[in-house]
Amino acid sequence: MGLLSRLRRRRRRDALSDEERMGRYIYLLNTLPAPVIESAHASAFKDLPAERRREMFEQLRPFLSDRERDAASDDPTVIARLVRRAEERRAARGGLVGSAGASVATAADDPRDAVDPRQLVLGSGAAVIVAQNFLMSAAVMTYFSAGAGSLAIASEPAWVGETYDPGAVGSGGVDAGAGLDGGGLDAGGFGGFDGGGFGGFDGGGFGG
Repeated sequence: MGLLSRLRRRRRRDALSDEERMGRYIYLLNTLPAPVIESAHASAFKDLPAERRREMFEQLRPFLSDRERDAASDDPTVIARLVRRAEERRAARGGLVGSAGASVATAADDPRDAVDPRQLVLGSGAAVIVAQNFLMSAAVMTYFSAGAGSLAIASEPAWVGETYDPGAVGSGGVDAGAGLDGGGLDAGGFGGFDGGGFGGFDGGGFGG
């Protein structure tokens, strides 16, 4: 990529609003296969403060396997894996979590059912950082440029092709493209996640 293209990409990225970043992030959560989401989250969580990662780890502790009990509490790869398991659990329960995702489990409850992974991420206080890093992650770029996503990229919103298709005219990075129509807040919203990825689980979601 030439210097001019990199400068153009940076300018367009800076021009995106936080709402647009979050809208695109949520669209991809609704769309990408679970392994891609997990890998992209592992990359995205790296820039969260270690203290915040440890807080997320503690809330996700019910999803630890026995062999992970000694895992580092700020390891972004482990946290991404636990977020995936929490989403799988949520989907198995029909998308239901305790009141506002913050209920306290009683002794008779499974503590996993009180965890809302969406609230953990979107309420992290650094959701925009997570969104930007997710959009720019190698996992997402590879999926759309050379992986299974490249086969149907023409059916995606225009910004997906402009961002990830190396042959697209005017390709300008994560910031390129057309607002939120068909690819942002109208495709699930900040709490919708009704597509095929993070919470939809049909057409390439968790468990895929």
